[in-house]
Amino acid sequence: MRSMTGFGQASGESRRHAVTVALRAVNHRFLDVQLRLDEALRGSETALRERIAARVARGRVEARVEARPLAERPARVELHMGAIRAAHAATHELVSQGLIAGELTAGDLLRLPEAFRVALEPDAWEAEEHELLLRVADAALAQLDAGRELEGRNLAAALERRLDALAEVLARLEALEGPVREELAAGLARRVGELLGGQSVEEGRLAQEVALLADRGDVREELDRLASHLQHFREVMASSEAAGKRLDFLTQEVFRELNTLGAKCRHAGVVRAVLDGKVLCEQLREQVQNVE
Repeated sequence: MRSMTGFGQASGESRRHAVTVALRAVNHRFLDVQLRLDEALRGSETALRERIAARVARGRVEARVEARPLAERPARVELHMGAIRAAHAATHELVSQGLIAGELTAGDLLRLPEAFRVALEPDAWEAEEHELLLRVADAALAQLDAGRELEGRNLAAALERRLDALAEVLARLEALEGPVREELAAGLARRVGELLGGQSVEEGRLAQEVALLADRGDVREELDRLASHLQHFREVMASSEAAGKRLDFLTQEVFRELNTLGAKCRHAGVVRAVLDGKVLCEQLREQVQNVE
């Protein structure tokens, strides 16, 4: 069982580039991969998404990819000869009229925005860089998985504690089953006696009414289902598959059985046990939200 939260980062180099991949995973109902990478790397986006989706079943994964060249990119200087000639002619005219002294210098030309343009060669992202990115992403994913598995073990321990406490609540409810039935029968006999004013009542008829009342208040089926859900919960936790959604559904089923128990039987001990169970179930639900 793994948590949905974790962090992983890795770096690597090829002949021409250094690449760093940082992954941060947080809780989310579904898988949501958000990539931050330069436009030059867009050709690797699909493969990177598939790499992440193969390792992460659920959660929001923020992936940041940084790539920097290890060698200087070739530069090309482009001259705008028309602008340079026009500037030279204008300068010569000003000198001939005595308005300025000196000729146009190289420093003057460099300050002309239209005279020079320095263009860097595109930073080519080729097959070698693509393979490097995927190798680095795999290393970052391995680190992310290790962190999520560690957090998952902590989550499993917390869930086990609450399951044990719910099993104790179930044992309390089962121990109350007999006394509750006896109390229902005694209460019915007492109320019948009060209504009849001390007159005798047919034992067979009274037994029939007691049986009907006990049947309406019978919680054996709910107790059996509750025990089954708790056992199923443990089995799902032990599975190597992504378990978060299934555990969430099971938590809802446990809560539903507790609600039915509380509605069927108003015995004080049962009510207290059901309330304790609901508190534990809510704690269970909060922890399950972190499970992948």
